[in-house]
Amino acid sequence: MRAAHALRPVPPPAGYRDTGGDGPVVVLIHGVGLDKDMWAAQVEALRTDRRVIAVDMLGHGDSPQPPAGATLEDYAEHLRGVLDALGVASAVLIGFSMGALVARAFALAWPDRVAALVLLNGVFARSPEVRAAIVARVAEVEAHGPAANLDAALERWFSPDFRRIHADYIARLRGRFAANDPVGYARSYRLFATGDAYGLDRLGEIAAPTLVATGEHDVGSTPAMAQALASHITGAAVRVIPGARHMMPVEMPAETNALLRGFLQSVAPQRRVPGDR
Repeated sequence: MRAAHALRPVPPPAGYRDTGGDGPVVVLIHGVGLDKDMWAAQVEALRTDRRVIAVDMLGHGDSPQPPAGATLEDYAEHLRGVLDALGVASAVLIGFSMGALVARAFALAWPDRVAALVLLNGVFARSPEVRAAIVARVAEVEAHGPAANLDAALERWFSPDFRRIHADYIARLRGRFAANDPVGYARSYRLFATGDAYGLDRLGEIAAPTLVATGEHDVGSTPAMAQALASHITGAAVRVIPGARHMMPVEMPAETNALLRGFLQSVAPQRRVPGDR
């Protein structure tokens, strides 16, 4: 009698780009207000020897809106559903900004599914003054829409030279923000604004090899934040890219990709030579 084929579950509503292949899996999780397309340079750099999956978070791109009162666990659960449907049992998670918070939540909920963890330009333990400032920006977004304070954000995220030379990219990014659903974006932004201490008392449980990295001039995800976050994760490495602001995967892709490839190589399982025991 012929064996029945196992049925792969249908992916939950989600936007994602999957390069396919049978190499080790790397999952890319973008920041608030962005989508999977922010990772274009990283997808091309890593796909040569890995299966790369860039996912739209809840409330972004082609993924559904988060429910009212959504938590980081909801975002992590959505990611888990996508990976289940794509047949991915374990992966390296690379999260940027809010995506780093989602990666932290996933790593704490399903540690056996995280081969390694990269937290890029993540936030951690903001001061009361900084937290108050970002909560005020959330209120502006809730009142006036996703592009309410985008001009100031672009100044924080990119150097003046990048904004001048790559005006076409900045224009596309403005379009990306204008296209965000106001409710989904506001819910995500508020969660990002208030979730910087997520899992503080459990970060020591993370056993996967971990890299925490940011830019020298990232005023929202500072080198001091990266050091503090890494100090709570056993064995975590810290790297700071000189001259980089917040959007270093976009503005400084060569440096970011070199950092990622070096880390991935350092945690790659060693190939077993035939005949070895």
